[in-house]
Amino acid sequence: MTAAENGAGHGKPKCGGKRRGEGAGLTCTRPAGWGTDHPGTGRCKLHGGSTRTHVTAGRKALAEKAVAAFGLPREIDPRDALLEEVYRTAGAVDWLHQQVQALQAAEVVWGVTEEVTKDAGEFPGVDTTRSAEVNVWVRLYAQERAHLVRVAKEAIGAGLEERRVKLAEQQGAMLAGVIKAILGDLELTPEQQARVPTVVPRHLRVVAGAG
Repeated sequence: MTAAENGAGHGKPKCGGKRRGEGAGLTCTRPAGWGTDHPGTGRCKLHGGSTRTHVTAGRKALAEKAVAAFGLPREIDPRDALLEEVYRTAGAVDWLHQQVQALQAAEVVWGVTEEVTKDAGEFPGVDTTRSAEVNVWVRLYAQERAHLVRVAKEAIGAGLEERRVKLAEQQGAMLAGVIKAILGDLELTPEQQARVPTVVPRHLRVVAGAG
């Protein structure tokens, strides 16, 4: 039995099927899905992993993992997708900025660049290499900032701000129409109508501030 068949790799999911013959009563320690088209999940090929039921279940499990990692496809306006990317990148930049701020001055350009674990030999253990190199948090922060500038420029070039203004104007016009219709149905007295220009804007400003 090869190392892969024997389930080498601690922490990885195993087949778990019941063994027969030699080792009866124990469970199979081969990697989950070994020898099938759904590696990493379900039974191995020697314990039913290639049957229709297990193949279907295995493929479903792989699909669920993919959805959890990458999300399902969805319809979205390209302009909305670009705006989402601006927001996401701005959030990433803010988080990375916090990581950089937490660094000590010496850590910015000096630190661990490699760790090698040796399990055998005269001196087993971890060999650590330190060198003068820009900290990975600083590099990631710089990369995300550059990306934010790019997507922001693209968003401006795509006229997203103008589009947002137009949408706000449309929503404002719709809201004004609804308020006008409501006030008309209430059959207000002349005194009440005289208060409308003062009362309605005051409440609208409260709503806008809460948003």
